[in-house]
Amino acid sequence: MFRSILVLESPWDSKSVKSKSVWPFVSEFAGAIGIKAFHQTFSDKGSFCHWIARYNKEKLTDPKLLYVATHGSDGRISGLQRDINGITIRAALKRAKNIRFVHFGSCLYGTPDNLTQLLKEARHLLWAAGYNKSVDWVDSTLFDVLLWGRIAQRDKHTKGLKTHTLAKDCLEEVPGLSKNLGFCFQYRYGKKIESLIDGRS
Repeated sequence: MFRSILVLESPWDSKSVKSKSVWPFVSEFAGAIGIKAFHQTFSDKGSFCHWIARYNKEKLTDPKLLYVATHGSDGRISGLQRDINGITIRAALKRAKNIRFVHFGSCLYGTPDNLTQLLKEARHLLWAAGYNKSVDWVDSTLFDVLLWGRIAQRDKHTKGLKTHTLAKDCLEEVPGLSKNLGFCFQYRYGKKIESLIDGRS
């Protein structure tokens, strides 16, 4: 479960002044379940690392979730001015020890290899998620909010369950969508890193 979320977003369309953003979806979700949500934009390596560091230092009730929303490819994500490679992403998160969960709302970057490498280097992270296919940003954002709702909202039947169990149950509810999006969820299980890929472990 998480107590706050930072949406770290890069513009989706650099050729238009018309804005598109995942923020309205996340803001309404956070308000509905009573968690703190924040939004910042990044354009390059410097601004990406800056906002991760600031969120890490922010005095908030733990744990914290970082949501990176931008275009992506297998080995990097896109800033408005420059792309950011996996080495930079992992280094920034390795230093951010108060952030426990990371979710990439990006095409192609959320492969098992990328997510596993992130968890190996940033050992304080409990899980990392993303997409290993090209996805529509609205479809993926709605899926992300659905997943977070299952993880964050506990009742008497789910309060004792592990996060990966709730994630698996959620993926089994919408297996077609999970598979179409190429959703991957890597998590720590003891000393091992386990996977949920398209709803399968």
